[in-house]
Amino acid sequence: MKFWAVSTKYFDSGRVKVNIYPVEAETKPESGMTENKMCDHYIDYFDTYEEALAWYEQAKKA
Repeated sequence: MKFWAVSTKYFDSGRVKVNIYPVEAETKPESGMTENKMCDHYIDYFDTYEEALAWYEQAKKA
């Protein structure tokens, strides 16, 4: 099945980087978050491109 992922990185400087990309998997992956020295990295998964695009647009305004 095809799912859509939105990768959002919030940098300590205040910069936000957002990417959207397709993911092939048998079941929808779980969304998650990791922290590192430079940023907090979130990956959220969606069933449709439209849902992912709405999340992407919202994240770009952060």
